[in-house]
Amino acid sequence: MEAILDKFKDPKWGAAKLAELAVFKRFTESELAKLYSLGKFMVIRPQSHAVIEGEPTRGLYLILDGTVSIYKTDPENQSLARIAVLESGTHFGELSLFDSAPRSATVISETSTQCFHLDADEFSRYLEQMGENLQLRFYKTCAEDLTVRLRHLNSDYISSQNVLWRYAFCHEK
Repeated sequence: MEAILDKFKDPKWGAAKLAELAVFKRFTESELAKLYSLGKFMVIRPQSHAVIEGEPTRGLYLILDGTVSIYKTDPENQSLARIAVLESGTHFGELSLFDSAPRSATVISETSTQCFHLDADEFSRYLEQMGENLQLRFYKTCAEDLTVRLRHLNSDYISSQNVLWRYAFCHEK
């Protein structure tokens, strides 16, 4: 177990893991190693909340080992609806790296989950220290990602509207 923990604490290993995240695709290996050294390693026990919908944001979580489920609150009955399952190599909380809006979902650990946590304020200070070039690269990547997500949402919206209209017209009395 100690060898696994040592691996998680290695900045080169951590930099390689951060490089797998699209949001950091324009960072160099040395920039990522320094960024990884600013975060902290944490273990989330099974069935524990990593974040709770509506609470203040705290930063990015990179799942190093384990599984979490993402839940949204159903506004009609206030129950939690699972919308995703995330495993090793995935992440959550990335939106908090560029805004301070409250958490948009609840994340519950399904297994003992080892995570890298990067505090949003630490990340902001890091970007400022590294200068405008890195800030520009980061925000350009974010803008590109948001563009892709928006186009996907638009396409999904049109498809869902088509299904609704077909259903409505086929089931008229």
